Amino acid sequence: MKKICCAAMLWLLTLAWLPSARALSITLDPRGGFQVAPGGTLLLDVNIDGLRSGGLNTELGAFQFDLLFDPTLFQFVAGLPSAFGPGLGAVGDPSSALGFVDLVAPGQLHLAEVSLLDGASLRAMQGDSFLLGTLAFNVTMPPPPVPANTIIVADDILLGDAAGDRIVGLANVNPQVILQVDEPGTLAALALGLAAMACLRRRGQVAAPRRAMAPCRPGAV
Repeated sequence: MKKICCAAMLWLLTLAWLPSARALSITLDPRGGFQVAPGGTLLLDVNIDGLRSGGLNTELGAFQFDLLFDPTLFQFVAGLPSAFGPGLGAVGDPSSALGFVDLVAPGQLHLAEVSLLDGASLRAMQGDSFLLGTLAFNVTMPPPPVPANTIIVADDILLGDAAGDRIVGLANVNPQVILQVDEPGTLAALALGLAAMACLRRRGQVAAPRRAMAPCRPGAV
């Protein structure tokens, strides 16, 4: 009986030291937090996680998906800082990877990347999780009423390995991110307050030399 208990304890300790399996997932991660302000820029990182864990143990050779967003609030930036990640090779190098970005409709961005590298090269470049790409958006002033928050969703996701076979088992079929939108009125009040402080400070700097240069009058303290 004692031997069985010791074996069970050893088995539990072994399980505790094993790395936890993570389901295959894609995440939309905004840099700088989940709050956006009209007039600013949103940088959205698209990451994949769980390629090696959870029993998959595979590499990513191709992917495509649609990104759905509010076109009255976001304007996609076609050039830098929007860029594909290095996990599938260098996009633009005809022997490495091909990348495609197309604004197929207002608020619908289609992205696709195909690696031209073999499985061994991809396995050396990729880990369990890595960056698929970064998407940049200019945050515009939406028509009233301004929404308190907005949702960006990835849809119609297809993943393939180096052999061209489809990778299945994506845990979050439609990954999304919810962003809080700053009220334009609050931003305008803040700007007016900063302008007023700058004006008062400037007046104080101009008035100080005048007091210093004023002639002294008899009896003045």
